[in-house]
Amino acid sequence: MRELFTLWKNTRMVVLTAVSAACYVAVLLPFKVAVIIPGLTEIRPGAAVPVLLSFLFGPAAAFGAGFGNVIADVLGGMFGPGSLFGFVGNFLYGYIPYALWRAVRGDARPGAKGALDWLLVAAVSVVACLSISAVIGWGVDLLGLAPFAALGNVILINNLIMALALALPLLALVYPRVEKAGLIWHEIMDPEDRSSSRLAKVGLVVAIAGAAGAVVVGNAVSLGLLHIGFGSAGFGGASQTAAIGAGMAPFIVAVFAGCALL
Repeated sequence: MRELFTLWKNTRMVVLTAVSAACYVAVLLPFKVAVIIPGLTEIRPGAAVPVLLSFLFGPAAAFGAGFGNVIADVLGGMFGPGSLFGFVGNFLYGYIPYALWRAVRGDARPGAKGALDWLLVAAVSVVACLSISAVIGWGVDLLGLAPFAALGNVILINNLIMALALALPLLALVYPRVEKAGLIWHEIMDPEDRSSSRLAKVGLVVAIAGAAGAVVVGNAVSLGLLHIGFGSAGFGGASQTAAIGAGMAPFIVAVFAGCALL
């Protein structure tokens, strides 16, 4: 993840960060009126943007997704305590696709090996969706704003549909053109400014296990199928919020630990 820090000394990467944020805001804002959970989430075709841009602009897309989501919350009247977790979740959503892809396929073009490559692109997109769902759903439940089983699953389903239905076809169309223009992130950044961890494969496994485990445990506790030891106060009650916090915490930590190794 070295490139998350070194990108700030590269003018073109800083510009791509701003472009990523602007693109995300531009697609999110018109749909702020299509509310699913008031003050928290809405129908989001824009969820395709961070996945698409992650493969193109790498770390710039991660920061662009985080900042773009906060800006859209402010302009769309949804800014609040949950926006902090929104920043972190969207940052991971823009970081994980390219980072997992690179751990397996290096700097290869998505789709270069045909159908199997596209299955891998879809798989890393699913992990990104699990991660954003886990982090935001966990944080908002801790704040007492919405139960994990409500918000977490809405985010997961919403993002999965948009990432798989929109981001993947757009990636196939756009990537060759952006590559020809020399604007793919690994073409711009110097090799010494990019991470090359020998533990990337370990990070991949840890991040996947953390994201999947967090969503499974979050749903199990939120729906009353798993009891962590804080008693029961009903769906979304105080005891359940404490159980969500404790039960999901190790998996959330695993997501961040895995990402740090990529």
